[in-house]
Amino acid sequence: MHALANETNIDKMGGLFSKIKITAITFFIAGLAIAGVPPFSGFFSKDGILAGAFAYSPIVWAFGVFGAFLTAFYMFRLIFMTFFGESRVEPEVAHHIHESPRVMTAPLMVLALLAVIGGWVGIPEGLGGGNHFEHFLAPVFRSAHEHLHMVHVSHSMEYLLMTVSIVLVFAGILLAYLMYVSGSISPVKMAARAKGFYKVLYNKYYVDEIYNAVIYQPIIRGSRWLWEVFDSKIIDGIANLLGKIAILIGLIVRRVQTGYVQNYAAFLVLGAIIILGYYLLS
Repeated sequence: MHALANETNIDKMGGLFSKIKITAITFFIAGLAIAGVPPFSGFFSKDGILAGAFAYSPIVWAFGVFGAFLTAFYMFRLIFMTFFGESRVEPEVAHHIHESPRVMTAPLMVLALLAVIGGWVGIPEGLGGGNHFEHFLAPVFRSAHEHLHMVHVSHSMEYLLMTVSIVLVFAGILLAYLMYVSGSISPVKMAARAKGFYKVLYNKYYVDEIYNAVIYQPIIRGSRWLWEVFDSKIIDGIANLLGKIAILIGLIVRRVQTGYVQNYAAFLVLGAIIILGYYLLS
């Protein structure tokens, strides 16, 4: 964004690796970590999660490992479209491309270093590590393990699960390369062959539309009803009625306040007669 005058559309990027190398290299390292490529930090956390998922349910593990494949694919789609291939930068932006200042690139380099070595504290025992991070958090998840009836995964099974996830990660990276660098697979043709599925993905599973229909619109309609009916007619109606009652009482009482002394004296005498008659008759 900084290099391209706040441009965020990757369709208007490409070929930036040689122009902003520090950003590109640190981004590439982060992509490897997020994709779960060994020995980057994301590999150990991802495979620890997948091993735990397999211990609970192979079906849950299958969804997780498919998610790992998709993660590798979309991260390297982002990397390839941003930093490799032909430049698609707008002409008026192209001559302003520049590397970010050190105040921005230095934190990127620190984060890239942590992306490389940060996961080493969680090397599983099957790979010769002590998995210190898992042991550190073990008391927190002990009740969850007991509740879910999770069993320990053997080292041989852990190797197999790692192999499957690594293969799928590289398959995702390869697919992204074939689609967005070499052009061996055309995303446009794939979308044309699976229009329905592509439409669902393009519209993000219609989550926004469902949210709008199920949550947003009912809240809007409910708020409008509260405003137009409950607030305007009931709340305001009660307040206006109380005001009218106060005005009516004022009109009645005002007739008593005539300002003539003889009227007040007559009322005083009348009141005294009423009180006297009450005591005489009781």
